[in-house]
Amino acid sequence: MNSLIVLEKELLAEVGSLLNKRGFGSRPVGQSFRLARSFGWASIHLAFVRHAQVDFDVVVSAAIRIDAVQDMIQDKNDRLITDKDRKNSATIGCELGNLTEEGQRRWIVSSHDDVGRVASEIVAACDEWLIPFIERHSNIAAILEMLKTDDVHAKLISPIEEKRRKTILALSKILSAV
Repeated sequence: MNSLIVLEKELLAEVGSLLNKRGFGSRPVGQSFRLARSFGWASIHLAFVRHAQVDFDVVVSAAIRIDAVQDMIQDKNDRLITDKDRKNSATIGCELGNLTEEGQRRWIVSSHDDVGRVASEIVAACDEWLIPFIERHSNIAAILEMLKTDDVHAKLISPIEEKRRKTILALSKILSAV
């Protein structure tokens, strides 16, 4: 097996173990660790950017899925979108570096010796930025009000305008039915 794939799996296992202590599932769904919510789920996602056979960068993001919103806004007749993709789609989300306003943040892994340090640094960043992001955005009414502002933050966590508008309409409909 490719050594970078082995390192990616080791990193996922280490991050999963650390996030599990914070309530997230320790086994990744793809490359995401999920936290169950009454309305769906929240997740921390690791993306890998491989550089030939030398090393890879890790980029981290957070996402939140509101099942009822996704059920309303997703095109179930689009044959290009699989059921698996529909189930794994998020309502809002943000990459760590964009959230901190420092630009994309990456960690480099080139050997087994990097795994523990990088996992600890990623989870420390999650503790500081992404878990508070998830907590702030785990209230459906608050998400609606924030998205309606159409400000920089709204565009950051829901960058595609058409999807943001559909999400606003879906959230309004859900909250008016309560």
